[in-house]
Amino acid sequence: MEFAAPLVRLLLYSGAALSIGRASLSLVERDIGHERRAVRVSLWSSAIALVLAPLALLLLQQHALELTSAELPGLLRETTWGRGWIQLAIPCVLSAILLPLRRTRTTASLLLMAVLFVAVAMGGLGHAAADAHWPLASRLFDAMHVAGVGAWIGGLALLVLSGAASAKGVAPTASKWRTFSRTATVMAPVVLLSGVGSAWRRVGASTIPAALASAYGRLLFLKVVLVLVVLALGYAQRRRIAAGQVPARTAVRWELLVAGVVFAATAWMTGMEPPGE
Repeated sequence: MEFAAPLVRLLLYSGAALSIGRASLSLVERDIGHERRAVRVSLWSSAIALVLAPLALLLLQQHALELTSAELPGLLRETTWGRGWIQLAIPCVLSAILLPLRRTRTTASLLLMAVLFVAVAMGGLGHAAADAHWPLASRLFDAMHVAGVGAWIGGLALLVLSGAASAKGVAPTASKWRTFSRTATVMAPVVLLSGVGSAWRRVGASTIPAALASAYGRLLFLKVVLVLVVLALGYAQRRRIAAGQVPARTAVRWELLVAGVVFAATAWMTGMEPPGE
């Protein structure tokens, strides 16, 4: 059970990132490669993840509290965790329904609203929900972070998948990369600043040595280093795009791989107690 919760959270984060990436791409691109098998499989996988992950979180909470099935309605009605779970589960299911559908103006708008609610609700089951002093700020930081990561990394993953069968670079056209680059240029600072805000709320009251003495602080430091690596890789590819080229296939794969490690670290950190709490 020690590894079950981080794995479920990783499943949720991955599904949320791809769904947000799909919604952000749909705002600026009519075609994101639905005809490609890799894209279809990833969208359906994300839809399944968005349904299974909240259900698994509920079962894990039931097991941790040693509740019977008859006691679950009370958990959902009468506890902060339960109400947060409902707020997460509803937009997750709506996103899962809309995610595999072909893009139309209506489906794109509905999906965007649903995934934004997912981003907001995800903070309700994490450390932000326990912030007694700045609850709204903590939830806002978390929501911005989830939305920014999804639009950046989720969008990047879908673009790579949409060009997986192309022999020329990692995307069918350079114009799509220029469009995505503008989105990533906005979202990368959002991710960085919201991450700093969240870290401040978790460890701001601790000294650096005290923070690094905790498992949470050491994992946070590792995450910061990895995020800087992703930012450096993304900046290098942005310069290639600005020069009229498509990103280097190997560099983009490394960017996604390191981002995946960051997702895993975040999933593990969410279950840890920050220093000073």
